[in-house]
Amino acid sequence: MPEPQYKAFVYSTRSLGSELTEKIISAGVNLEQADYIDIDYEFNEESFFHRLNNPASQARIFTSKNALFSLQKLAQSRSIELNSKRNFTVGVRTTELLEDFGIRADARAGNAISLAQIIARNKDVKSVDFFCGDQSLDDLPEYLESKGINVHREIVYKTQLVQHKVDTALFDGIIFLSPTAVFSFFKNNKLKPETPCFCIGATTSEAVHLRCNNRRILAYEPSMESVADRVIDYFIHDKT
Repeated sequence: MPEPQYKAFVYSTRSLGSELTEKIISAGVNLEQADYIDIDYEFNEESFFHRLNNPASQARIFTSKNALFSLQKLAQSRSIELNSKRNFTVGVRTTELLEDFGIRADARAGNAISLAQIIARNKDVKSVDFFCGDQSLDDLPEYLESKGINVHREIVYKTQLVQHKVDTALFDGIIFLSPTAVFSFFKNNKLKPETPCFCIGATTSEAVHLRCNNRRILAYEPSMESVADRVIDYFIHDKT
């Protein structure tokens, strides 16, 4: 049986899972992948539990699906009922996971700073609880605090860098799904100037821009599925 003829060879800095991997390969794009970060769902259970219904805040913020995975872990050890307050999310998957708890997001954005701008327009929001990882960026808290909104960061997962060394000259494109993965990748690797970088969102794209001047191609929306579609469209359809 002849080897399949691929139109491009792409490297992902995170494992995409069997379904998306098959989708990309079936479209005619060869794929190699490795995880550049490792998530540890560690948190202070009592603090996490009480912060979810903090009476002193008017809103909860979730900018990563990992925070919701930690919430799922918490729910395995104790019963959770989320009181009525505003909820703000980044990304489709994060929003869907929140809905699994019967909570609909009041607003969803594609990146943290856009979400912060939305939150700041809610004049009744004076204090928020931000459920995040230990490597989360400062852009959202700094923006909200500049608008007079108090931000409490509740660390509900930890991110460890996993640094691989690869021959980047082999690849026609690189996939990045988080700013932390960008940081981890560029610790040991450099890119040819012509290699495009496929980014899940604006914050990840900016992290790439801080480390190289390569072309950055954003997903249509901040989800892994959309990144896969963007890669396929670029290499198989119109390359724009």
